[in-house]
Amino acid sequence: MPSLAAGVVFIILFAIVTTAQLAQTILSRRWWQFVFVTGAMGELLGWIARTWASKCPYSPTAFKIQISTLIFSPAFFAAGIYIILGYFIHIFGRQTSPLSAKQYLWVFCTIDFFSLLLQAIGGGIASAAADESDGDLQTGTNIMIAGIVFQLAANLVFAGFFARVVAKTYQTGKGILNIDELAISRPDTTTTRPATTTSRLRILFAATTVSTLALIVRGIYRSIELLQGWRGYLITTERYFIGLDGALMVIAVAVFVVANPHWLLPHKRESTESPLDSGDQNAMVEKAMDGSGSE
Repeated sequence: MPSLAAGVVFIILFAIVTTAQLAQTILSRRWWQFVFVTGAMGELLGWIARTWASKCPYSPTAFKIQISTLIFSPAFFAAGIYIILGYFIHIFGRQTSPLSAKQYLWVFCTIDFFSLLLQAIGGGIASAAADESDGDLQTGTNIMIAGIVFQLAANLVFAGFFARVVAKTYQTGKGILNIDELAISRPDTTTTRPATTTSRLRILFAATTVSTLALIVRGIYRSIELLQGWRGYLITTERYFIGLDGALMVIAVAVFVVANPHWLLPHKRESTESPLDSGDQNAMVEKAMDGSGSE
């Protein structure tokens, strides 16, 4: 039976994170950050359903809501990370990455979509089988496992690409820790402040790394959990779910409340108004996704 206390704690945490992300997104007008808001709202809904299940452990509705939302929501955090990598590529140049920012978004979001589709199909089959007295859960479970492992593999590949981008910035002399020669500044300034910008990018890089690692560890946990089956040790021991799913997902999205991209991303002064200017967020996203920020 799910813990009522844990449910209440995570409802409070995700409510705070959701509200903070929503407020920052509206104030900054970086509308792409709604992916973080959507993911946090999904986690909040999942933990509300899980808390409901602590009082009604045999409610099929509570089970279906929590199993679906807590599986799907992390994909929105991953989408936000893909976009942030697009900004890094725009700043440091297309030559630092084997793929363009737009290709990262399309390729990995497509993979996430199909992996979630597999998990949804598997969950539906398993749920239908659970309603039958002699239903076989294994087929649905195997499909869910395939979807989760596929998603985990994609996250690992993305992490490798992300690490390669960082390594390439060092090779070109414009690494995260050494970018003083870039004429970049905050969107609301007219003078360049390389040292300040360097510190901000370090913070955003660290936040992105932490969030990526949280998603990967959570994916490993969920894969092993389902491989053990619905009566396995991990799925029947709630402290692992609390620590390796709930807590990690709070971290994965909360880091971008503290290290919000709007305040940390630099402004590269070009011949005219920069597409990074806060007054034209849509232009920035389009330019970053098109990979047109090459040096």
